[in-house]
Amino acid sequence: MRKIRAHRIKPEEVEQGLSNSPVLIHEQDVQGEIRYVYYCETDSGRLLATIVAERGEKVRVVTAYDPDAGQKRDYLARRVRGE
Repeated sequence: MRKIRAHRIKPEEVEQGLSNSPVLIHEQDVQGEIRYVYYCETDSGRLLATIVAERGEKVRVVTAYDPDAGQKRDYLARRVRGE
């Protein structure tokens, strides 16, 4: 959670975003751990890029941050396409 706080994002915002139909962008392999990168939106409309890893039945949030302009455009384009 330290990395999330460094980006001035509250854990509750990450939970909201991941509960609000997140868009899977891609998977990445980091030292044998599969991580998933999502774009998601909080209840207040804040857009987040969130990276999570699954560990058994649990989901670990690696980090979350405010996406840059290109990532925001990508998110909006995906939403228009119905993703």
